[in-house]
Formats: sequence, C-alpha cells, structure tokens
Amino acid sequence: MHNKHSQETKDRAIKLRQKGNSVRAISKECGVSLTILKGWFAEVGLANLKIARGGRCYSPREQKEILAEYASCRSPRAIVEKYGISKGTLFYWKQLHKTAAKARTGRIYTAGEIASLKKRLLRAERIQRILEQCLCTPKSSLAERVQEVERLKSLFTIHSLCDALHISRASYYRISLQLACNYRTQYERTDEELKSRIQYEFEDSGERFGAPMIQFKLKEKGVAVSEEHVRRLMKEMGLVSKQNRPRCMGNSTHRKYNYRKNRLQRNFTQEKPNIFWVSDVTYARVDRDFYAICVILDLFSRKVLSWQISRENNTDLARDTFRKAYESRNYPDGLTFHSDQGVQYTSYEFRAMLREHHVRQSLSNPGMPHDNAVAEAFFSTFKREELSHNCYQSYEELEKTVREYMGFYNQKRPHRKLDLQTPDQFERSWFEKDVTAGN
Repeated sequence: MHNKHSQETKDRAIKLRQKGNSVRAISKECGVSLTILKGWFAEVGLANLKIARGGRCYSPREQKEILAEYASCRSPRAIVEKYGISKGTLFYWKQLHKTAAKARTGRIYTAGEIASLKKRLLRAERIQRILEQCLCTPKSSLAERVQEVERLKSLFTIHSLCDALHISRASYYRISLQLACNYRTQYERTDEELKSRIQYEFEDSGERFGAPMIQFKLKEKGVAVSEEHVRRLMKEMGLVSKQNRPRCMGNSTHRKYNYRKNRLQRNFTQEKPNIFWVSDVTYARVDRDFYAICVILDLFSRKVLSWQISRENNTDLARDTFRKAYESRNYPDGLTFHSDQGVQYTSYEFRAMLREHHVRQSLSNPGMPHDNAVAEAFFSTFKREELSHNCYQSYEELEKTVREYMGFYNQKRPHRKLDLQTPDQFERSWFEKDVTAGN
C-alpha cells in the first residue's frame, strides 16, 4: 500500500511514543491512522512497550539494559528511583525476559516468546478443529462461508469461525442480516442475471466454452463483464468445459517416405480464400471398430469446407472429401492443396485427380507435423471438445455428432486467429469488403 506520510511525520510519531504518549493520542496529533502507527512502532521495536509511572516508554532493548544493571547488585529501590518505574514493572520485565528454554539450535527463548508461541499454537489448533467440521474452505464463496459460521456458531465462537474462514466480522454480520431479511444487493442481483446468461452460452456451445469464450460471447451481446468475473461465477455454478481425455491410437508405420515439395512452408496466414487448403485424417471409435474422419479447411478463414467418414482410410476417402469441397467452392482457380504424406494423399489416383483440376499439391516434410499445424490444431480441438467425451455405438450416431460439431465450429465458435470471429463471420466480412472495393 502507498504510504502518503512523510519521514518527518514518522520520526515525530516515534519520538512521541518514546516519551510515553498513547497510540491514540499520537494518531490524533499526527493525523495518522492507528494501523500505520502500529506498523511504524513494530519496525523500531516499540509495538509492545510498558509505560512507566513517569510516562516514559522503554523498548525491549532498554528493558534488557535495565535488567542487566539490576542484576549487577543494584537494589530495586535504586532502579525504581533512577528510571521512574514501579517495582511491579521491574519484576514483570524480569519474568518476561527470563530464559525459559533453549532449543537444539542454540537459540534461547524467553518466557514472553514462549507465551506468544503458545498463543499461536492454540490458534492453529482451534482453526484446524473448525476446518475439520466445515463443509467448505476459506476459498469458497463468501455466502457459503457465512452459512458455515451460522451452522457451527453453537460449537465455536463467531470470532474463531470468522478467523478460520477468513471473514471479517463486519461482513459476517452484514450478510447474516441480509439472509435473515431475504435481502440481496445490486451486485448479487447482477450475478444472478449473469449466471443465467453464462448457463445459456455454456449449454449452447455443447459445454465446450470456457470463461474466455463465454466472456467474448457476452461482450458480443452487449454485456460488459470481465473474464475473471465469468470464471468465478462458473466455479460457483460448477461449470467445467470439456477437456482432453487420454486416447490411445496405435497406427505407426515403418514405410519409407519420399521427400516431396512443401509449397506452404508454414505460411499459415493467407490474404484471401481458396489459395491454400489443408487436410488431415483422424480416427473415432464406434463400438469395437474405428472410423476415419477426413476434413479440409481453408487456411484463410480456418473454415471446414468438407468432411467425410469412412471405415477405411484410403484414397477414396480423401478424393470424395476433396470433390465435395471443390464443388462447394465453385471450382476455384489457383488453388494449392496441402497435407501430410499419408498414402491416401500420395497415391497416384489422388495426385492425378489434383492435376486434372489444375490444383497444385504441397506435402509436409516427413516426420514434421508442424508443417500441417492448422489441420493438426483443428483435430486437437475437435477431440478435446467432442470426440473424447463420447462413446459411439453406431455409424449414424458418429455422423450426427460430427455434422453438429462442424456446424458449430463454422457458425458459432470464435477463433483467436480471426480476431474472435467465427469462420463464417470472417469470410462474410471479407466478401463484403471485396464487393465494396469492387464498386
């Protein structure tokens, strides 16, 4: 916290304390809060001073010097008269600074230090007993912690419960009163409204969106809320987006690869549609079988142009997927098709088809999946958000799921590389600008 008080004010407060002034009197005279004053006094060892009859305060170091003088055969009366303290104060200091224990490390503990450690230990044991019976943690929502204080206040003091659950007593009394009167603040009413919106966006995405995407969707609809706020509310609601689950696919081969031309060279940002398409194949389990899923994406918008499912990962699958995309894009000119060196893409039939349509072919280097990173990233997202969460019993069930996800991906899922637009929105914006520029 920024300290607005000058060093001169600090020095003045310390001198007043050494003269025996009370902390409250110094606070009024210097215009400094009690919290700041206590911090200053703790820095110089004036936090727990014993004020003598004459109004003089003695630091722990000074107390030890007086006790040393007393130990050197000075009478209590002489010490009392010299320093203006009572005999009771002198004997209190003696008890406080008396060596009470010696640790194995050689450190000597005084009675005062041992009393302080005992106090801390009792507090820790008390907090442990409370947390063992609590149904929440100090990191739970404030409402949940207040409910636990209400539940356990017959077993522990409210002060101890608030201390264990990190609640200020003012907050506890305020919220408990609100709960008794069924009163909700504007902040709480806003949270309730946000929760319903978050629930809708979460379910509309098929439980795929986390806090960043939901926050963006709400912003699109004119709802101003931070990502951290959305994350906190999702945690309170128990909403967890779909994550990757381990999958084991053993399809490694030892075939010999040929070095073919890589025309893409990892240039994944294109200026307009139908310049570079990328493709890849993955597998989905259906009952006891595996089906191959082939997709083709346009690098410009990351849009899924076509997809096909087949029991066999062969040339027919890649060829049918390409023809479907080629027809949907109205047979574009100047196209380059990029993929890895799978046999379905390097077969004579597939390459002959590309030559027939005047489409150039580009192939990743052997053992370099990053050369086809966009297609790999798409399948990573597809598996994380859909495939790894389902057990398919039939081909029809798999096809329905894939169809639904491809529509969701193109029409509803914002893409960071597209300034958080969907592929359809990004292409629509580009075509509108192109038409305007043409006119």
